[in-house]
Amino acid sequence: MIDKTVVITGGNTGLGYQCAKNIALGDPGYHVVLACRSLTRGAAAAETLRTETGNPNITVMELDLASLDSVRAFCDSFSHADLPPLHGVVCNAGISAGGVPGVPRTADGFETIFAVNHLGHFLLANLLLHQIGDSGRLVFVTSDLHNPPPFFPVKVTYSDATALATGRGPGMRAYCTSKLCNLYCTYEMARLLSEQTDRHLTVNAFNPGAMSDTGFAAPTGNALVRGATRVLGSVMGKLIGKQSTSTASGAALANLITDPALTNTTGTYIDRGAQAPSSPLSHNRDNARELWQASMNMTGLRKSDTIFH
Repeated sequence: MIDKTVVITGGNTGLGYQCAKNIALGDPGYHVVLACRSLTRGAAAAETLRTETGNPNITVMELDLASLDSVRAFCDSFSHADLPPLHGVVCNAGISAGGVPGVPRTADGFETIFAVNHLGHFLLANLLLHQIGDSGRLVFVTSDLHNPPPFFPVKVTYSDATALATGRGPGMRAYCTSKLCNLYCTYEMARLLSEQTDRHLTVNAFNPGAMSDTGFAAPTGNALVRGATRVLGSVMGKLIGKQSTSTASGAALANLITDPALTNTTGTYIDRGAQAPSSPLSHNRDNARELWQASMNMTGLRKSDTIFH
């Protein structure tokens, strides 16, 4: 019996694809929705997934996280779709430090990396909270680069959301900070669910590690940053143990949605399948609250849109 739907953003490639594959393989009761910017690429991925998993219950829906209108349209379409109850949302899609060449701003006027990696997912998650059932699960995909190692030439700081939304700094800094925002969003949403609702939903952040097989972290920026990124990718496993593959991390990510043992695990940072401490900066509550309020204003989130006060 098909009784659960899971939405995966960016589910047509890399980590998202492997996550979708593991969910579809693990339990025929799951219906997987690939939320993709390109319907053509999404349809091709869905067809391959159906063949590989033997699970026909894989749907593609259009979602462009760089457009707040597209996020709202997706949620509206999803609410009217003939699908099983919503159980899980995996906020996985993102833009790397390279950004989108020639597109420093979205149509809504925000810096693109911040807009896609944080704002789009912030709005998506809040709008879908109305539809997700009790015992539902949300996962925000972050990165160990929210807290770069000492030898990395980018240091992560946080001043306020407006600075990030209007910034023009190096792409690597924007990327790392957007991953910090994913953690702020995770921790603040978990807190609000606990303090303001009686809903039994879990919200966690997932670090997939440096997946050399995806090409997502191709070196960008100036020569110093590109060099450091190459070094980071080649020695990460030896220095701080962060290397992985999309196959291994995709299985660990799927587990956060499907594992019954994680029913009560919420507000945590999961590093490739194991709970771990995130950076001290990521636990700054004032920053998390400021980002949340600013994100509500930037996305035009209304009281009627969210389950929170």
